[in-house]
Amino acid sequence: MGSGVEVTITPGTVKFDPDDQRWLDQASTLYDALREETGVVFRRGVPEPGVKGTMDTVALALGSSGVLTAVVACFRAWLARDKTRTLTVAWTDDSGNGRAVTVTGDNLDQVSFQALAEGVGKRLGG
Repeated sequence: MGSGVEVTITPGTVKFDPDDQRWLDQASTLYDALREETGVVFRRGVPEPGVKGTMDTVALALGSSGVLTAVVACFRAWLARDKTRTLTVAWTDDSGNGRAVTVTGDNLDQVSFQALAEGVGKRLGG
């Protein structure tokens, strides 16, 4: 097994404004589910271009294919609750290139998560 892969997640929606408390509560349910199922969720500040300070980014430290499977299950369940939700997952591949996949609540199928599973799975040695 590799040393692990860090992925960042960015939930989105077309239904609410980003600072709407209802949306913040929905995003929080995703983070809580991921934390409960995997224990690998953390926040870190990332500089945002043109803005003073940092923007919190939620990241996951994936250390095994079992954790990856649990993460994908959480993503699917959260997205399935509201078809207007989106989830962008970003990671760095073996070559050092940034990769990302965006999945929407109205487009949930096996292929949707295939790029994530393949890219991160390789880094995990699976």
